[in-house]
Amino acid sequence: MSRTRYLLFLCTTFLAVNFYAQDKALFLQNKTFPYNELIQTYQHLSTNSSFVSLLEAGKSDVGKPIHLVVIAKDGDFTRQNARENRKSILLINNGIHAGEACGIDASVELAKKLANPKHELHNMLDSVVVLIIPVYNLGGMLNRGSFSRANQNGPEEHGFRGNAKNLDLNRDFIKLDSRNAKTFTKLFREWDPDIFIDTHTTNGSDHQYTLTLINSQKDKLNPILSRFAERNMLPKFYQVMGQKNMDMIPYVYNYKSSPDQGIKAFLETPRYSSGYASLFDCFSFITEAHVYKPFTQRVKHTLGFLETVVAYSAENANAIQQKRSEAKEYTISQAEYTVEWELDTMKYEKILFNGYQTVILKSELTGHKMMFYNQEKSYSKEIRYYNSFNPKVVVEKPKFYAVPQAYEEVIERMQLNNVKIAVIKNDTLIDAGVYFIEEYKSPKTPYEGHFLHFDIEVEKRRKRVQLYEGDYLIEVNQEANRYIVETLEPQSVDGFFAWNFFEGVLQQKEWFSDYAFEPKSIQFLEENPQIKKDFENKKATDEVFAGNSWAQLYYIYKRSPYYEKTVNRYPVYRIE
Repeated sequence: MSRTRYLLFLCTTFLAVNFYAQDKALFLQNKTFPYNELIQTYQHLSTNSSFVSLLEAGKSDVGKPIHLVVIAKDGDFTRQNARENRKSILLINNGIHAGEACGIDASVELAKKLANPKHELHNMLDSVVVLIIPVYNLGGMLNRGSFSRANQNGPEEHGFRGNAKNLDLNRDFIKLDSRNAKTFTKLFREWDPDIFIDTHTTNGSDHQYTLTLINSQKDKLNPILSRFAERNMLPKFYQVMGQKNMDMIPYVYNYKSSPDQGIKAFLETPRYSSGYASLFDCFSFITEAHVYKPFTQRVKHTLGFLETVVAYSAENANAIQQKRSEAKEYTISQAEYTVEWELDTMKYEKILFNGYQTVILKSELTGHKMMFYNQEKSYSKEIRYYNSFNPKVVVEKPKFYAVPQAYEEVIERMQLNNVKIAVIKNDTLIDAGVYFIEEYKSPKTPYEGHFLHFDIEVEKRRKRVQLYEGDYLIEVNQEANRYIVETLEPQSVDGFFAWNFFEGVLQQKEWFSDYAFEPKSIQFLEENPQIKKDFENKKATDEVFAGNSWAQLYYIYKRSPYYEKTVNRYPVYRIE
C-alpha cells in the first residue's frame, strides 16, 4: 500500500470511528429522526467514510428525493461490481409506514457499525453489499406528530402511515400509483437484491415478543428458495436472535380471536413489498416490532435482526447466489403458476409461544364485554401455527401475451420492471386464447384509490383477434415470468384486472330502443329456431322473465349479431 493510500485509510478510519463514537442515539431518548436530520446523518457518514455512498434514487410524491445508502468495500457501489466480486446484495427498506420508525433508527446504527473499520460487523463487507433506503415514505415522515398511532409506545413524535397522496405504500407495488413506488421499482430491478427486508411496527394482539417476522410464505415462494429458507436461513435467524436474548416468533396473525387458539401465516401477495420482491426470486422478509414494547427496545431488536441477516448474508454469500441462480432458471422453465392461494386449515405445526392470558371484562366506557390481555399472567405453551396454503387458481403460462398499445399504463409498468417486450411490426390477425369475465365482486368503497375486484370468474375461448402495428408481444420465457403471469392473468388476486386497469371492457357501449328492435327480434327468432325454443321455454318457466318485456328483448339482443362482441372480453390475449 502506498504512503498516500495508507494515510487516506487512517484518516477515513479515524473519521468513521469518531463519527460513530459521537452519536447521540436518539432512540435511547425515546425519539426518532426528523427527515432533515436523518439525511444529514447519512450525508455526514458518506462524507467521512469511503465505505458509504449516499445516492438519490428518484422522486417521491412529496417532491423530495428518495435516497439510497450503499455500504461496500472495494468500490463495489454498483450491482455489476458487486456481482463480479461474488458479493451478496442486501436491501433494507425503512419507513414505508413512516410512523413505524424502528427500522429508520436501527438502520442508522447498522450503517455506522458497518462503516467503522474497528467494528466486527465491518468485515462482513468482504462478502456483502448493504443497501439502505433511509425512509421510503417521505410524505408520511414529513407529516410528523404524536397522535396518529394510538396503540404505539413511543417515540415521542413520528411520521404518518399514508404518503403525500394518502396512499398506503405497502399496497402499491403492483398498481404503482405513487412516484415512490416507481422509484422503488427502478431501484429494485437495477440492483436485483438477493435478500430484501422491510422494517415495520405491528398493531394487534399482545404477547411477550418484541420482534415478529414475516417471511415469504413457503408454498408461494419459488420452491428452490423456499427449501433453502426453511431448512437453512430461517432456523439460523431464530437461533442467533435467541442467542442474543431477542427471541422472535412468526408474525402473530390470529387464527381465531387470540394467539392461544393458534396463529396463521400472513400471505403477502404482490401488492406488499415482500410479495412483490418474491416475484423476482428474492429472499424477502418483513420485521414487525411489537407496538406495545418501548421504542428503545424495538429499535434494538430490529437492529439485532438486521445485524443477524448481514452476517448470514456474508457467511453464506455463495450459497445464496447459487440458490437464486437456480431459482431463476426454474422460473424461466416453470409451466404452471398459482395466481390465488387459500389457507389449508387442516395442516399446522406446533410452536412454542410466550403469551399473555386473555380475560373478558366489562368495558368501563361502553358497558359491553371486551377481551383484554393480562400482562401479569404470562404463559409459555405450544400453539398451532397454520403455515400451509393450497393453490386456488392455477394457470398454464402461454408462449406470449399480446397487449394492445392502448393500455400504455400496463406497458409502462412492464418496462419499469425490466420485462422484455417486442413491438408488433404489422397489422395481423392471429388465433389466441381469449378470456371473458363472467363474474367478479368489488367493494362498495375504494381501497387504496381503486375498487379492487375479487372472486373473479372467467371463461376462456379460442378467438381470432386483430392486432395492430405498435401493439406488444411479451414472451413468457424470461426471469420476470412470474411478474408477467401474476399481473396479466385476470384471475390473479393482485393482477392488473383486479386493480382496475381494464375497466372499459366491463361496460356495454351500444344499446337499442324496444320499439325499434321488436321487429328485428321476431325475424331473428324465426331464423334461429333453437334460440326461439330456448326463449319460449324460459318464458314458460320463469314468471319474472315472462312479465318483463325489456328482459325478453335483451335476452334476444345478447344472442343476436347486434350485440357487441367485446363486452367483458379481457383485452390481453394468450398466444399458446
